[in-house]
Amino acid sequence: MTFKTILSAILVAIFALVGMLCTQNADLNLVYAAFCCSPYVILIALLYFHFNTIRKKLNLLNEPNIFFELAYGFVFYLTFLMFFPVILFVGTIGDAYEHRLYADLGNVMVEMFPQLLILSIFLTIFSSIIFVWAIKSYKRLVPVLIGYIVLMPIVEGIASTGRDIEKSKQAAADIAYNLKNGVYEWHAAMSNPTAYPVQLYKGVFSFPKGEHYGFTFSESNKVNYDAKWGEDGSESSKQKAVMPNGLDMTWYSFVEDTFYRLNTPIDQEKLRMLFSKPYMEKRVSRTFEEKYDGIIMGFAPGGVVVVWAGSTGRRQVEIGRYQAERVSIAKPVSKDERLAYDDVFNPEWRNKVLTDSSIIPLKIQRLTKDKPIPYGYWDKLRTTYNWKPTFVISPEIKVHDADFSFYNAERYVFFDESLLKNPIEKRGVPKDVYLKWYDKNGNRCAVDFEFDEEKTFKQFDDFFNRQKNSSAAVEFNIDHKAKTATATLKNGKNQLLLLETKIIAYGKNY
Repeated sequence: MTFKTILSAILVAIFALVGMLCTQNADLNLVYAAFCCSPYVILIALLYFHFNTIRKKLNLLNEPNIFFELAYGFVFYLTFLMFFPVILFVGTIGDAYEHRLYADLGNVMVEMFPQLLILSIFLTIFSSIIFVWAIKSYKRLVPVLIGYIVLMPIVEGIASTGRDIEKSKQAAADIAYNLKNGVYEWHAAMSNPTAYPVQLYKGVFSFPKGEHYGFTFSESNKVNYDAKWGEDGSESSKQKAVMPNGLDMTWYSFVEDTFYRLNTPIDQEKLRMLFSKPYMEKRVSRTFEEKYDGIIMGFAPGGVVVVWAGSTGRRQVEIGRYQAERVSIAKPVSKDERLAYDDVFNPEWRNKVLTDSSIIPLKIQRLTKDKPIPYGYWDKLRTTYNWKPTFVISPEIKVHDADFSFYNAERYVFFDESLLKNPIEKRGVPKDVYLKWYDKNGNRCAVDFEFDEEKTFKQFDDFFNRQKNSSAAVEFNIDHKAKTATATLKNGKNQLLLLETKIIAYGKNY
């Protein structure tokens, strides 16, 4: 009897552990944990087969009852298995590294409970079957073992199907939650004027529920190389999260030799509105779905911060402009007085950033050398007026799209219906407008309006200041026969030619 019960306990423990693993996404860590706990499982299985006091009183040894064994076995195994986390807690005292894994005993028991519950069910079933039908005869043990072997793939198959169904339900629930709460996949990016590099010292996003998320820009690029105002440079890692409602950032401005700190709320509702709905763009003759996926932070001298929402396509929209304060940050103490090469307190690193032509091109270094920093310039770029674009085009040609870039770093593409209908609204001063179309012979043509900054800002200022709070249209007129195109500001009888340029004929094969 002793040999039979020992063999039975070992078999029950092995098959129960295998059965439990079949119901899980069993990685190597879980398999290793199951192997380590197998001696304890064998021990309690042995106790199950030898602890017969209750069975004797109920006269269940000679003619065991399967229903009693199922109920008795479940209570027995679950009770003893719940002691296992306690054993891990006590057994690791004295080993600081291991003990910290089980120091919070309550959470450990809660975390392990699902696996212990499944294991106790398998132990109960297998022990009950062996005790009732197989313990008295080796002949009966053989079909039971065969039954186990047949059962395991079935258990794994059912569990796998269940996991897939649960995964699908969870995915659907995640989508519903994301739509309801505005959870999107996005990243943050850094921007700065070419001549005025900055380096983030500390960055934290805050969220509506009070959570905070610390972020850094690319570890390999602490500063932007050949940066351009409004264009994303070094990025943070992508994350799935709600839109932030606040920013707390400290950064170092190399040219000013100054730290700035900005702690401010940002327009979360505007971000949600943009990120929640994909938009369409047209390339050649096909339309593509694009989405907003980036929060771009522009750092300008004087502590000016402009935040834009950037996208996978050709749209970029300003979220807001913010003013930081100068702060003083003490140099951290280093034990060996050697600071990291990319540390803002390292004079060698500061000098490298200001002299490296891959960060600030030599041409820009020469142009800005010994010249004062143009504080206020980046606010001037944000000047907006009430206007809309209109397009006057020969009837025999079909406009493909009109790609607008503005000096305030916003971008927008007009195509199809939006070429014909777009409202008057506050827009920045155009920097570049690129129109593409096909003529009646199928040749691709284009015109590129590159607006001179100083001249165009003065033209807009003069034109709109004639009538305060007035609105206007910028008419883009393409004369295909004359091979020229014009951009003209118009308001009733008032009009001002902004720019005239040549049409580019690319040909059929372009």
